[in-house]
Amino acid sequence: MNILVLSLVKKPSKDKTEYSSRKEVLPFLLERELKKAQKSIPAPQLIIIENAFAGSEEDFRSRFAFIINRAERKVQDIPNTHAKTDYKGIFNALKNKRKPTFHQPETVSYERKKTHVFPFDTDGGTGYVFSFGDSRVLALPDGVKADNPEELFEESDKIFARNAEVYPGGYSLHERELKVTTFFERHIPLKRDSNNEKIRKSVLLAATLVFIIAAYMFIDFLFLAPLQNAAIQSEIQTIAYQQEDGAVAVNQKNPKLNWKGLLRTNNETKGWIRVNDTQINYPIVQHKGDNKDYQFYLHHNFKKEPSSYGAIFIDYRSKKGMKSKNVVIHGHSMDDASMFGDLLKYGRTSADMNFYKKAPVVKINTPKGGAQTYKIISVFKTNVYTHQGEYFDFYAGSFKSKAQFMNYVYNLRIRSLINCPVNVNERDRLITLVTCSYEFQSFRTVVVARKCRKNESTSVDVKAASPNGSAVWPQCYYSRYGGTRPTISTFKKALKKGKIKWYDGNRKLLKGSEQLPTTYTVPTQPTTSTEATTTKPTEKPTEKRIDPKKQKYTVKITARGKYLVNRKVKYNSKVNLPTPKTFKKGGYIYTFKKWRAKGFGKRKYLVNIKYVVVRGNIKLKAVYKKSKIPKPKPTKPKATKPVKKPAKPTKSVVKSTPKPTEAPKATEAEEDQE
Repeated sequence: MNILVLSLVKKPSKDKTEYSSRKEVLPFLLERELKKAQKSIPAPQLIIIENAFAGSEEDFRSRFAFIINRAERKVQDIPNTHAKTDYKGIFNALKNKRKPTFHQPETVSYERKKTHVFPFDTDGGTGYVFSFGDSRVLALPDGVKADNPEELFEESDKIFARNAEVYPGGYSLHERELKVTTFFERHIPLKRDSNNEKIRKSVLLAATLVFIIAAYMFIDFLFLAPLQNAAIQSEIQTIAYQQEDGAVAVNQKNPKLNWKGLLRTNNETKGWIRVNDTQINYPIVQHKGDNKDYQFYLHHNFKKEPSSYGAIFIDYRSKKGMKSKNVVIHGHSMDDASMFGDLLKYGRTSADMNFYKKAPVVKINTPKGGAQTYKIISVFKTNVYTHQGEYFDFYAGSFKSKAQFMNYVYNLRIRSLINCPVNVNERDRLITLVTCSYEFQSFRTVVVARKCRKNESTSVDVKAASPNGSAVWPQCYYSRYGGTRPTISTFKKALKKGKIKWYDGNRKLLKGSEQLPTTYTVPTQPTTSTEATTTKPTEKPTEKRIDPKKQKYTVKITARGKYLVNRKVKYNSKVNLPTPKTFKKGGYIYTFKKWRAKGFGKRKYLVNIKYVVVRGNIKLKAVYKKSKIPKPKPTKPKATKPVKKPAKPTKSVVKSTPKPTEAPKATEAEEDQE
């Protein structure tokens, strides 16, 4: 006789003497112990459970209803109700534009088993016995112990024997009918289905579709996209390091880049970036059409294909590309540390000096400039939302003055997690590497480096570097970790006080305003619903309504840029319109044509109107008609009649002798010539 005794306890006791023949079980582990017993060989004929319920039938049902329901499913012998779907016939019907015929469901009958629970009388109260697979389960109320398990087994066996005709094996049998349906009919809504069945199938289909899409996105994010990006980067590396003889020199220290191949693949290639001990070894691109609302390579790779990895690209605010005073370069921070993900190795909330000492420089190659080395001067974290604190705009690609540039560099360095032993002056050029980080919501990790000067060593004395314990963070950092945010001065003030040791330029050149450049409006986070309820809206003062008939309105009438009328008049006043004078200019004559009007609703022009009635502000401007001045016709001179010559005087016989002392008088014509 195989009998198993279980005792439900709130907390297992350390002393096992009392339960030497019984197994202590926590209530929520009861079903697991029953299943274990069923799997053992041989399975126990009777399982007795002490302290199973409080005493009433309701307590028993609440604890064992779910266990009994699951046990019933395992003993059912349900016939197969699945039929094959004729997908070929459905496809051919749709192809021939015919209505597909579906399988007419048949019905099969079977006897469903329902577990019957028998009462079991004991001295301490009523227990209950029922079938559980190949075993019987006896649940005893609290306080009743199974001191004589063999006797309890015999009593339960008698109960099952007395009811064997009505409840064979402890089950009641119920006739049930099931429909034989195809997979298509079980999941696709059909006309013959009831409304509830159509809703059930529709919800099931929608849930399945959402699950498939979510699963695809999850697989794409974890496996497909990284594999695709790795394949593209491998292809780019092959193109970039392919030599003239066809060999690929990827592992060389300073291999020559195949700019022709890169520009053939992407004509927007501007350079190549490398950082030691990182995966950063990518081409740099810049899209011409980028602006504050859209940046192409944020969601497109080097081959201009859509990709969540994007590309390493220059910000649109660095308008001169790699020749900008500050070249701002973006890259995603991916989970597999690709793109700019390795920039986070410089530190999270504190500097990682070991990594900085391995990679203190950034190497840049350009098609025309060749290999260039940039020394890191700042590594800092910053916010993009104003609710996290004061925002520092580090996206500037150009500067209005040298003083502004040096104040910008000063703000970079006071925020840096590392005191970098690199000097900076107003003649230097910078690159700024930007990627996402999550020390706080939507933070940015920024690494800034300056270009090596002419004849300057490319190495950095990393032993002189140290962590910056007083780095300036946004206010959200101090709200979480405590402390007070340091006050920020300006470059000139800090230099005057002797707080800056990294400047090696000429102070006399620092002319102009120090005001930091602003390149775009900082996004603000909308207030939550709780904030909206706690903050009290400011009450606007009630404005007195003024009667429009008691106001005065302005009347302005202009012609040729001069005011003909400019005064304020009362409502409904009558104002006579002057007639602008005609004038001549540049061979043209200008005559008044009409008034261009403002303050008359949709009417833009006023024609042939001598006065206006004022019911609002009025503006009138004279419009002229332009016409050429006709040239005067040339007049022909009038013909003059010939003057008759005077008759010759008759010769006299007496000759007159002229007086020699008198000169002859000049004619009128001769006087005019003189």
